[in-house]
Amino acid sequence: MYGEGKRRTLPADRQCITDTDMKKVTQLSSMTAGSVIGKLLTPSLALAAAAVLLPTSGAMATQVDLTVDSSGTIGDVNFVRADTLPAGTGVFKPFLTLQNSPIEQGYNTSGADVLDTKRVPQWNHDLTKGDLAVVDGYYVFELDANETGTGSINRLLSVDNIRIYTSPIGAQTDPNPDNLGKLRYSLNDPIKDASGNYIIDNWVKLDASRFEFGSTSGSGSSDMLVYIPAKYLDAAANSDYVYFYNLNGVHYTADPGTSSDAGFEEWRAFTSSVPDGGNTLALLGSAVTALGFVASRRKMAKQA
Repeated sequence: MYGEGKRRTLPADRQCITDTDMKKVTQLSSMTAGSVIGKLLTPSLALAAAAVLLPTSGAMATQVDLTVDSSGTIGDVNFVRADTLPAGTGVFKPFLTLQNSPIEQGYNTSGADVLDTKRVPQWNHDLTKGDLAVVDGYYVFELDANETGTGSINRLLSVDNIRIYTSPIGAQTDPNPDNLGKLRYSLNDPIKDASGNYIIDNWVKLDASRFEFGSTSGSGSSDMLVYIPAKYLDAAANSDYVYFYNLNGVHYTADPGTSSDAGFEEWRAFTSSVPDGGNTLALLGSAVTALGFVASRRKMAKQA
């Protein structure tokens, strides 16, 4: 379920969205990737554009560093720097909210606040497989990391585990996530070793103050999109409840500033029912399709 990470970067003058837009980008190679896309798309569409910037080559690693790279992969899961604007709670509509310092963990449930979760049931609640939209073969989850702003080392955050379980039983409150149901995906497996230490070999580093499209840090803009292949939930029924477990901040002793601090961390899922009539899902799907387009062009160039 988990695997080695891949961190790869793509030069700014080769990042592209479509044939036409690629020409615009290459002609403006002195601009940053974010400024180019900002001119091509409105801020509300930034989350789809960010997915186009998945890296393309480089060394193997278990850390995805989104403070440096626009994106990376661990196994077959894509982690993409995002900057959706606005992303306040009322607009973002999270299904999982958690908060603690220096380490936080929790999973979504309508049963009660459990571990470090907050605001049950409005912004921390049950989710079923049938609620989730499949975007070109992926389930898409988005994180709004509410950490300290620009100028403070505490603007950083380590995302140390994501685990997805399914169960026919909703509103569970067991403090041990492994008791929730069938484990379908794990960034790190298991949660802890025999000595009770967290397993954090695979992890993602975020800078919550970084912005791509002119927005701000904190709860005003999102920070990361996670594309998880839909195949992981193939064996689950649409009526099964999906429990999304998240662990953050464990790397703070080895990598100062990556503890969980300040406000809530919030996760939202892209569902089959979206307020814009499905435009967001279409854009996300187009972005995923563009990844294949970029890869095929690169392969042709190598063969030429």
